[in-house]
Amino acid sequence: AWENSSVVAWENSSVVAWGNSSVVAWGNSSVEAWDQVGIQGYGAASILLYGLAVLWLHNKLKFTKKSKTATVREVGDSVIRAKKGAPKDWLAKNGVDPVKGKITLFKRVSKDFKTQEGCEWETTWTVGATMDHPNWSPAGEECHAGKFHGCPRPYFCDEFRSTPGDRYVALEVAVKDLYAWDKPGYPHKIAFRRGIVLYECDKHGRKKS
Repeated sequence: AWENSSVVAWENSSVVAWGNSSVVAWGNSSVEAWDQVGIQGYGAASILLYGLAVLWLHNKLKFTKKSKTATVREVGDSVIRAKKGAPKDWLAKNGVDPVKGKITLFKRVSKDFKTQEGCEWETTWTVGATMDHPNWSPAGEECHAGKFHGCPRPYFCDEFRSTPGDRYVALEVAVKDLYAWDKPGYPHKIAFRRGIVLYECDKHGRKKS
């Protein structure tokens, strides 16, 4: 990965990143970071830090600082203080930085921009529409009615839908309209009460024309 590239590393993959690249490392992936690379580290990933590389540490994973100028930040500890289960904690763990109190979430929808097709809570996610949940009651089980669901990356939504022809949409959601569970079964999913459908995108979040 060179220059301003962005990489998501899964399972047993290996990445060498240079320039201003950003890397999200999961599973047993290994990353060698140089220059000003930024890394979000999860799972059992193994990290080597050179130059001005910065690692945001989300759990106890293996890392080695090869340079005195490399930086390691422990998310949820001394750098980011957040109440367990609060939206702020979810944002930190998923590497989401709000801008003016708002974030971008993603959903995987049908070819007709629908979710929960055929159910009483079937929803159409038309680009440009403002979505307000009519029966906002987020507490309780993660997957039941009473809330909308979103993910911080489009490809995380693949865990919940796999129908051929599906699309992805990006949504603007205010942090105040989020709800996070204390011990989530799906750590990349969060509930939200209200959002604006911004645009259709691909599974990496790139806007489609």
